[in-house]
Amino acid sequence: MSRKKQVLFINYSLHSGGIEKSLVTLLSLFDFAKYEVDLQLFANEGLFLERVPSQVHLLPPLFPAEYKLNIRQALTALLRKGHPLVAICRLLVTFAGKTPGGMGDRLVRMWKIEKHFVHSAQKEYDAVVAFMEGQPIYYAVTKVKAKRKIGFIHGDYNAMGLNQDFDRPYVKQLDALCTVSEGCKAALGDNFPEFQEKFHVIYNIISARFLRKMAEEPANFKDGFQGSRVLTIARLSTQKGLDLALPAIAALREKGLKFRWYIIGVGPEEESLKEQARSLGIEQDVCFLGEQANPYPFLRACEVYLQPSRFEGKSIAVDEAMVLCKPILLTDFSTAADQVTSGKNGLIVPMTPEGIAEGLEKLLTDSALRKEFHNALAAEDFTNENEIEKVYSLLSIE
Repeated sequence: MSRKKQVLFINYSLHSGGIEKSLVTLLSLFDFAKYEVDLQLFANEGLFLERVPSQVHLLPPLFPAEYKLNIRQALTALLRKGHPLVAICRLLVTFAGKTPGGMGDRLVRMWKIEKHFVHSAQKEYDAVVAFMEGQPIYYAVTKVKAKRKIGFIHGDYNAMGLNQDFDRPYVKQLDALCTVSEGCKAALGDNFPEFQEKFHVIYNIISARFLRKMAEEPANFKDGFQGSRVLTIARLSTQKGLDLALPAIAALREKGLKFRWYIIGVGPEEESLKEQARSLGIEQDVCFLGEQANPYPFLRACEVYLQPSRFEGKSIAVDEAMVLCKPILLTDFSTAADQVTSGKNGLIVPMTPEGIAEGLEKLLTDSALRKEFHNALAAEDFTNENEIEKVYSLLSIE
């Protein structure tokens, strides 16, 4: 019997985002007869932690749980638990995070500090898979001994604001860099044309049968509302464009449309979004549902799925809405047309409150159009579990 290949997956945490969902789905389909799989997280936390298959060996986190507390609580707790060096790291990272710059610059500043405080992998692997940009890729390249090194970037590199000059030597040391759509692959080619042969498209894995079964559970909206429901599943961050949609909701309510917008997710913009809703006078029309272990019953119970993002790679939430045949409204971010054919199975509108309002009004008031989109989606098969074969081929060291 041949030796099992040793594979290490790396991610930051397992909170309820699309990347995290994609990772646990991939791991749940893994062939554990051929692969011994370790999972290294920077923080062992998140809603999806309980969905990690029992065959996966979850390693101790790179940072203790107290690291994620606010700075005052973190310093006290880390010192009390005997982690003085980690406390220093947390303090320096806090200062670095306050320096002006985009997401890529922040990730670089954080890594330049954190790399001195995180330990290297404890053993050598046949392959390491860094499942997201930033720290996981930097860690895989510099702190892990492996025969094959594979990275993932799940978004549009041009739109994400990453640091091309800093990333270039890391991309050079990867054997493969995967992304989730042809548009995202083209963006990588724009930034790193010399590494074109390393880029691969691996679509987010979807199991229609699993989703439909999960969606059969009751959806508890807890509000007794009887009108139309619009749903968004997203991290509450600037990227997701929820602040663009709130004025659109207000404009449609002023016109007398009876509906509510439900948002599943958490994130740094939660309080500012709630304040924006209050200032627009629509706090009763926008419901923040927080994290949901099973969002699919809510998805099944809505009339329209809305994704008002500023940029995406290939949104898993949109894929899942398509599986459940929901009419979809997207803003015209760079990869929107990779998922939806506007006018056939959904609508793509300008990335403005006015564009969102116009598209949403159209979908909410035209039941025939919603039925047309539903039928178009029902005719498609979105299951693609064979995408895992692409992963296996990249892990091969023969």
